[in-house]
Amino acid sequence: MRKRRYLFTGMAVVLLFTILFAAGYTTPALGNVNTVQAAAKKKDISREGKKKRSIIKGKIFELEVDKPESVKDKNLTWSIKDSSIVTFAGKERHDDDIKFKALKAGTTKITCRNTKTDKKISFNIVVKNVSKTKKASSKNKTIQAKGSLKRSIRVNGELELEVKKTKGKGVKDRQLKWTVEDSSVLAFEDMDDGIYDDEMEFVGIKPGKTTVTCTNTANKEKVTFTITVK
Repeated sequence: MRKRRYLFTGMAVVLLFTILFAAGYTTPALGNVNTVQAAAKKKDISREGKKKRSIIKGKIFELEVDKPESVKDKNLTWSIKDSSIVTFAGKERHDDDIKFKALKAGTTKITCRNTKTDKKISFNIVVKNVSKTKKASSKNKTIQAKGSLKRSIRVNGELELEVKKTKGKGVKDRQLKWTVEDSSVLAFEDMDDGIYDDEMEFVGIKPGKTTVTCTNTANKEKVTFTITVK
């Protein structure tokens, strides 16, 4: 009788250790494996921005994917489904951000593939023609910016801004007035020449951002440039 009692006690102890071992060691190990697998799945490329993009014909645009440091640019390959609608704007094909140019109205798909993992990120591109309303409004303008509306210069650097006068509108240089929003960042290079002309020169004073506006005083039409001084 006493032997049987010892036998039951021994079996209970073995069972208890088995349960503790399973609960204390096996489960965390399994959890760690799952955690490692989940982390491994996250280490790949992902989309930056929206999947669907609408672009105006003739415009250059940029697409980008987010990548971990372990993914090299040389392993990223970009492709275009219909190159008659969109084409590459440069020679670069392997990078996390690539520029493209919209050629004609239509729909196509652009894909970035990680050649190491075969993970693919796609963008749906819709190219649209310029609306007739926009074309008409641009024809009615008396002045337009010559060059980019966004410029960068360095402190003490010189910058020339210019507006193009529309032919047949009778715009005179004396009607075009220039103003600087923050003259502590950017100033007129020579105030003796006046602030009325179709072009004007400026100098960078200190790091910052400001705007420069050319106004046609005859009809209050404005062209505004954004200037960054570095």
